[in-house]
Amino acid sequence: MVLQKGTKYGLTFGQILSLLTVIGGILTVWVSLNVRIAQAEVRIQVLERQFEATAKSIEQIRIENREDHRVLMDKLDELMKIKLDK
Repeated sequence: MVLQKGTKYGLTFGQILSLLTVIGGILTVWVSLNVRIAQAEVRIQVLERQFEATAKSIEQIRIENREDHRVLMDKLDELMKIKLDK
């Protein structure tokens, strides 16, 4: 058979074909993993940007709520003074 015929490299055609298949498989897996890792890195960067935007938004809302609460407390103090004066 042709696959069992020796070559000048000391391997049979079948062994050379098998070796090329294994190398091709390893190369395919390596490329696939690199692509998946790159996609994961992009997703992580997007999520980090979204997280930072959300954190800024939450901080702004907290500041606004604190200001509103202070205004409400001042108005309640004024109402209590008016009621005590009567």
